[in-house]
Amino acid sequence: MVTSGRYRTVFHTAQEPADAFIDATRELRSWLIKKAERKDIDISAYDAGRARLGSGIIFLHNASSDGSGAQTRQWQLREYQDDGYWLSSLVVHAPPKPRNAEPLTWFWLDVEYVRTADKVDEDRKPVQAAVPGIARQLLAAVNARDHWAELTPNPILIRPDRVDELLEILTDEERRLPAVVASSHSHIPFHTWRGKVEEVTRFLPGLASLYILEPLAEAVFNEAVGAAFGVWGGAVRTYLPGLDLAVDEDAVRHRVLSEPRIQTDARRARQLLTGLPRRLAADGHLPGPLSRLARTAVAATSNWPKPPPVPEESVGPSPVALQREVTDLHRENSELRDLLEMAGHEEKKFREEIADSQSDLVDVSADLEAANEKIAELADWVRVLRRRLKDAGRAAEAYVPAEEPTSLPTQLPEVLDRLAELDRVEFTGDADAVWKLEEKAQSSTWAQTAWQVVLAFQDYAETVAEGKFNGDFRRWCSEPPSGVSAISAGKVKSDESKTVHNNVKMRRQRELPVPPEVDPSRRIHMWSHIYIGGNAGMSSPRLYFHDDVHGTGKIYIGYLGPHLTVKSTN
Repeated sequence: MVTSGRYRTVFHTAQEPADAFIDATRELRSWLIKKAERKDIDISAYDAGRARLGSGIIFLHNASSDGSGAQTRQWQLREYQDDGYWLSSLVVHAPPKPRNAEPLTWFWLDVEYVRTADKVDEDRKPVQAAVPGIARQLLAAVNARDHWAELTPNPILIRPDRVDELLEILTDEERRLPAVVASSHSHIPFHTWRGKVEEVTRFLPGLASLYILEPLAEAVFNEAVGAAFGVWGGAVRTYLPGLDLAVDEDAVRHRVLSEPRIQTDARRARQLLTGLPRRLAADGHLPGPLSRLARTAVAATSNWPKPPPVPEESVGPSPVALQREVTDLHRENSELRDLLEMAGHEEKKFREEIADSQSDLVDVSADLEAANEKIAELADWVRVLRRRLKDAGRAAEAYVPAEEPTSLPTQLPEVLDRLAELDRVEFTGDADAVWKLEEKAQSSTWAQTAWQVVLAFQDYAETVAEGKFNGDFRRWCSEPPSGVSAISAGKVKSDESKTVHNNVKMRRQRELPVPPEVDPSRRIHMWSHIYIGGNAGMSSPRLYFHDDVHGTGKIYIGYLGPHLTVKSTN
């Protein structure tokens, strides 16, 4: 079978599991009642717990728990039509209660059209699932959250006293979904424009957190974020996860939909706003608590028909023959369960591969946009310098090639080998982690990025050692002196979150080796790290380092490899 056009929303709530299960059950029944107004759905069959709710309509439900205290409820609705069926799947999962943290209950909703394999037509357009009514109902019924961001059916009004709250949400490192912020219109009454914003964002509930700035709040917001990250004049801006307001170069990732585009073609504006959030939600990594669950498990464990009782005396086949038939049915039933369980594992693996590819694509797109801007800037400089050389009567020198063209590494292990060329940067980590990255298609790009990082380390360390620079490496990249190597400051993080600091496992992962002259224990916590990929995505590799320029005169790289564990890790 082939799936396409999936709508997916994943969120959590601080509700107790029992309350979350009650709300989910209530909203599901309400949703089915509304569907029954258009379709032949037997609500009395649903209330009686039967699987068949009408012609071509199957509803399955399963509840499970384990020894750790985790509880899971799963519902699945299949509506057969034409060449396939609509599959609506809701999972509500309550992990074991943490000792010293707020309990979270997770909701995971998927809706998609599944075409049967023998009727698939490669040339047919994918069937796009709209925002389902059950999604809007759940978002209205429970306090749905993407970490700190509230997910609602309509944009949240931001007044001046809520701007600080919005800024915390936008810069929250654990935010998974985009945040869409609409500005007010200077010539259209606010309540009228608010209706227009609700119209162009109506396909986004569950895919992003939604906000609209009151006129007075807009001025406060734009002053706080700065010109590069602001939104005004009726425009709508999508702020992706990993937003860094301290680095203007990061602004290019956060797209602006202009007011003229919204006014000219609202339908096209909706598509432009929805496209990326929908892809990120449909194919992104599931949060850790949900990553071990398979959606198909509901079909594998619930509503299996019980074998008919074997009559002692009957006309027709003998009791022995009937018993043999029942035994065969049991065996086939067991085999089907095994196949469905296997399909669940394969689906999970396939989804993870798609999620990795989607995250990588976002990373590469961000890198390309930043690189294109840098190329354009450098091309302008080349033109200016060539013109100045011609004006100075040195036209022949304007096109002389470089005496020593730059040679970039094409493999990450080559980066480690070439560190011997530098005297201010030393790798102290495990090379095996570096080799793990070589399995990815982007490894050559990552190698070149990593080499640019170590060159920036070298120039920074030399300049500090000479007493010509007093800041840290992040400041070096934010305000690089003329003619030195530097990287985008948006890739540099000076510390980890409080969650990482307070978690024993996560702290231990970041306790990395250094020479004894740095620390007698030969290990030190390295909190400073660099995104080797395009942004803060989970697929983006990390480089952790310790700046000891004021001590031994060097920078030590303690780790270069896949993303280390954080709270949202699969």
